Amino acid sequence: MRAFNFRLATLLRLREASREKSLLEYAKSIQERQETEDRLKRANEYVSSLEFKLNEKQKVSFNANELEAVIGGLDHARTVVRDLSTELSRKKTLEESRRKLFVQKDSESKSLDRLKDRQMDEHIDLEAKKEEQELDDVIGARYLYERSNLGI
Repeated sequence: MRAFNFRLATLLRLREASREKSLLEYAKSIQERQETEDRLKRANEYVSSLEFKLNEKQKVSFNANELEAVIGGLDHARTVVRDLSTELSRKKTLEESRRKLFVQKDSESKSLDRLKDRQMDEHIDLEAKKEEQELDDVIGARYLYERSNLGI
């Protein structure tokens, strides 16, 4: 039996490498999004703690300097939260685009892999038919040989 040779093996390897690269990029974007979500969560918790401090300061004493410092910190923290929210939406968009790219690369790789499998099956079937034909020819030739030798 002749060995199977997939002519598009190089293209298959390139597509698999491209798929792996896009998978790594997708995983990296997921990690970045999760880190940004964690930072946003911590920033929101900080804003909540500052709001609580502000409420406590207003209940107990009304020192203008301390109150200004807390309000300034609160404004800054809210700005950080808005910036992180914007960054998070960008990261989600990037993650979605990388996911789509990965799905496309995965599909391309799998389609070539299925083609390889299909061609290998066809090759095996063809080779099996050839071997069967050769066996039939050998059996037929032996039958004719024995018939001609016995008939002499």
